[in-house]
Amino acid sequence: MRPSLALPFPALLLALVGCSDPETFVPDIPGFSGPAGVIDGTLTYSGPPPCTQNGHVVGAAVVLAFEKRLLPPPSGLGTGPASLDAIPGDVLFGSIRDKLVFDKDGALRCPDAMAPHVTASGTWTIAPLSGGTYQIRGFYDRDGDFNPAFSISNLPTAGDVGGGAIDNAAEVLMGAAPKYTEVEVGEPDGTGKLVVPPTGTRVVGVGVTLGQVLPLERPVFYPSSVDDSVAGNMDPRRVTVPSDFEFATFPPTDASFIRIKLAAGVAPEEVDNAAKTPFFLPVKDPPAAIYMAIEDVNRDGVIDTQDHITESPFVPQLYPTSVFSKIVSSRLANDKRIETQARPRVIMQGITLLGDLATTAMQMPPAMPDPMNPVPPFQSFQPEVTVAVRPAAICIDPVDTSKKGVFVLSRKTAADGTPIVADEEILKLGLAARFGRPFDVVYGCLPEGQYSMNLVYPTGQAWSLPNEAGVCASAEPQSSDGKSCQGVPNPRPRLVSQDAMLTVGPPKDAAYCQANPTPATCTAL
Repeated sequence: MRPSLALPFPALLLALVGCSDPETFVPDIPGFSGPAGVIDGTLTYSGPPPCTQNGHVVGAAVVLAFEKRLLPPPSGLGTGPASLDAIPGDVLFGSIRDKLVFDKDGALRCPDAMAPHVTASGTWTIAPLSGGTYQIRGFYDRDGDFNPAFSISNLPTAGDVGGGAIDNAAEVLMGAAPKYTEVEVGEPDGTGKLVVPPTGTRVVGVGVTLGQVLPLERPVFYPSSVDDSVAGNMDPRRVTVPSDFEFATFPPTDASFIRIKLAAGVAPEEVDNAAKTPFFLPVKDPPAAIYMAIEDVNRDGVIDTQDHITESPFVPQLYPTSVFSKIVSSRLANDKRIETQARPRVIMQGITLLGDLATTAMQMPPAMPDPMNPVPPFQSFQPEVTVAVRPAAICIDPVDTSKKGVFVLSRKTAADGTPIVADEEILKLGLAARFGRPFDVVYGCLPEGQYSMNLVYPTGQAWSLPNEAGVCASAEPQSSDGKSCQGVPNPRPRLVSQDAMLTVGPPKDAAYCQANPTPATCTAL
């Protein structure tokens, strides 16, 4: 178990908004005014006994409400929950406290994950919420390291117990994908939207079940090298893609792409600092590794030859999903805040490779599997993955689903004249199915700016660069040698490997971008 970065959960609870049963709910919260919605319900935990320390139960059950249009990756493009609640471990397990083991000297006691499971229950309330359709997801933070204020500690880790308000909970425990209950808050306004009435609205009795022990740590990584014969990048932490990127030929070869090698964990010289306070990253004993598996692209529940990248039917699409997400550059430059651009969301999805295209292609399931000798789908833990940067971006307003999304590709053809997209209509249908709205395909220069680097597991666990471990906050100036952040009262190490990003920079041919500009949808609402 890693020591906690988190605030004490009673303090966290004080920061959350609860409510009783007034006829009108008008929260007194800066930036939120008028009637609002409330969802409440029960939570049932069924899993390994919790850890205990100093006479208390470690951790808390965290319940999160996600607006359906803003689901977290890999399900959607949301950057965080609409609201959350937490049930401290002492409260959740209060009725079975006599069945838990406490060390007489207050030492940490963590029962084995395979110990006989215990069952406990509690109640939760999430507010304030605007009108809309929500999914309720959650997890028990068994090691007490959750802190929503920091990107390096705002998601569950290995050993935490996940779940949510799920329609097929029994099937999920047998390995099926979860089908989250859709909870409607508000009343129809006649235009297809849900709005909260003047008296507010409350949805009661939503049941949340936590029972799935998460086997994976988050995919902590750093860029260790870059292979680039296109734009000449040498520094893997500061890769720049020209906005008018052009393939020499198509289909592409490995050398056609800018390829960034992402190694598990942190740079070797940072491992000791990363493993201890204030970071407690899972990078030592055992060393970090990255989980890889084939993604069920068409969501049919079967891993087969249909689960391939768009560029080639012979190359499987692999987890972890690699995503570059546009950040608010001014916030990072002026006040050292790392903030994803929310509207419009602009993302570039990379191609995750096991080394190279040829080796990755070898992991494709057989076209005609032998039922007498079935071959299990590829999955593996690796010390590194390679990400090929696609010269394409998706621009979308995640809040207003009536607006079309835009898929912008830097060039319509490769330099040799070969079309990049064989069938635009098929591409549009695929994008519409994934993002729930129609799409336009535009050929033009990519949206310039800074992009975070992200790896996302099928569980939704993710890791992003840059993050707080590598960027000094405005209140903790960076030391002259760049190796520490001079906070008060105590300085802390700066993990330089965690300060990395991708930049879409100026074009090689300015005239091309004048004739084929970045779509307005990608730059403003």
